[in-house]
Amino acid sequence: MIRNKEERKEGYIRSLEELKREIEKEKSLTMDMPHFVGIIKVIPSKDRSMYSNAEVEGVGMRVAMNYEIKNGRTPKDVSAENLGFDIRSKDERGDYRYIEVKARAGSGSVALTQNEWFKARRFKDDYYLYVVLNAFANAKPELYVIRNPTENLEVEKKVEIVRYLVPLKEIREKGRRGEN
Repeated sequence: MIRNKEERKEGYIRSLEELKREIEKEKSLTMDMPHFVGIIKVIPSKDRSMYSNAEVEGVGMRVAMNYEIKNGRTPKDVSAENLGFDIRSKDERGDYRYIEVKARAGSGSVALTQNEWFKARRFKDDYYLYVVLNAFANAKPELYVIRNPTENLEVEKKVEIVRYLVPLKEIREKGRRGEN
């Protein structure tokens, strides 16, 4: 038992000496000029269609709202409420469509947020993805209507922030083109 106590004491003494050496090293730190190690350049994505643009989004919302009205439904813009869809549209029977609108200045893929994807899974056939291509001032916008996107589209899951990418090919092949 005495031997164990002596070994423990020696361990404490070694630890104390090590700690003293570390403290002494920290005292001897000096200021020096910074040394160049490397540089990194962040290059934005070449897919400009994925950038947000208020004018393009406004055109997309107008096209979607007009389409709903033309087809006998009463749409309401709820995009500011962050519900996972942009438009709640009611038909004459009292049934609702929950519509997420994605607009692109040209043509390209669209991305759904995790919240939008979860709402689409929840509402199933009552959830619609309206993709408006060529949604800029002097163009003829193209509307693609996709019902129940979680079951009717093949998407790519992007992990950076969970969004579900709907390729242009899927929009054109599986969307029903709405006339303005």
